[in-house]
Amino acid sequence: MSATARKQGPISRSQSQALTREALLDAAEILILEQSIPGMSLRAVCTQAGFSQGASYSNFANREELLLAVMERNLEQKARSLEEMLSNCRNGDIDETLEAVVGWLDTISHRSTWARMAIELRLHATREGIGSSTALFCESGR
Repeated sequence: MSATARKQGPISRSQSQALTREALLDAAEILILEQSIPGMSLRAVCTQAGFSQGASYSNFANREELLLAVMERNLEQKARSLEEMLSNCRNGDIDETLEAVVGWLDTISHRSTWARMAIELRLHATREGIGSSTALFCESGR
């Protein structure tokens, strides 16, 4: 336990579950990139995150729901990054705005992890067919 956590006292059940969920999502991302989606199991995700398999079932109904959560979290992070960049441009002139946009695009191009993750998720959606939740999510353009 970190010194910060000791100073703040015990965490609530909902905080603990949120931390567990984030750890499972982090572990799933690592395994997707290392093994691809077909090679990833809920048991492996839990082991990677340091939890029993029950942790996955208290956070996700199945592997498909976990994959959707990984996708949603990554898309939300990209949207926040873009919104932050745009909010910084609101009061600037056109040159400052273009410089900010180019800078933001440059940081995106250096994030190969997200590109690899997006490709894996798209491949999974294609393999599973249009009826899967991941496929529907990809087709919706979210």
